[in-house]
Amino acid sequence: MKRRTAVFPFRKRSSGQLVRIALRGWGGDRCWRAIPELQMRGSPETLKLAQSLAGSSSWRRRALGLYIASQLRQRSPDARFGSVEFAVEETQRLLLAGLHDRHVEVVRAAVSGLGHRPHAAALADLVRLADHSDTDLRQDVAVVLGHYPEPHAITALLRLARDADDDTRDWATFGLGSMQEADTPDIRALLWQNLRDPNPAVQNEALIGLAERGDARALEHLLAHLDDDCRVYELEAAEKLADPRLLAALQALWVGAGRDSGVNGSWLGALCAAIEACGAAPVGA
Repeated sequence: MKRRTAVFPFRKRSSGQLVRIALRGWGGDRCWRAIPELQMRGSPETLKLAQSLAGSSSWRRRALGLYIASQLRQRSPDARFGSVEFAVEETQRLLLAGLHDRHVEVVRAAVSGLGHRPHAAALADLVRLADHSDTDLRQDVAVVLGHYPEPHAITALLRLARDADDDTRDWATFGLGSMQEADTPDIRALLWQNLRDPNPAVQNEALIGLAERGDARALEHLLAHLDDDCRVYELEAAEKLADPRLLAALQALWVGAGRDSGVNGSWLGALCAAIEACGAAPVGA
């Protein structure tokens, strides 16, 4: 007889119990299931709990307090996502203070939170932390800086997009290519450079960023790579370019896909969207 794994009723637990679960299983699955439940309990009591934890002598408790603060929300059935932000200014103050904590894991929690609750006062510290020796922290900064459109943020992302760490380069390239609206020669040069990155994920984000900006080099790349081996991200880039010169290659892919019963559904959907964006309905559609 198979043993059933009990579903842990996190929503039925008290906030104190959830704090203990998160601390005992720090970094594990139960920790990251307890934290979102705490985040959804936006109230003066939960805010006070986060503030108390953030002032603890234990770095884990301080980090937990900031993770709670970073997305503190109040359930609201009538709201678009079933909840609304709670105590934004108070939690931002906690997160800003956390940027100067002596423990890197607390700083990481603060950085993460300031992506969810951006504040202009955080920018100077985020730019400073972009050069931190801790790889995970630099990656966190790369994720967050996409939410900051200021020139200093873009300069830091340009550095992070050349980082030795693959994930950091990936996130920074995504931030520059897809989250930032700025379009400068430096950004385009970086995206072109990263289109030839050894990491495929970085290449993907670079191509999407060039396509977002209508760069002619993205068109040249796609004309050379839209074949039976092309991937979804190349089709997404074709959709963003919306250039009729891509139609012949895309239509050929559509015809070929019709002869392949094992074609991936998401790939086919991306192909159809690209064809429509480039100015035509798929052949036989």
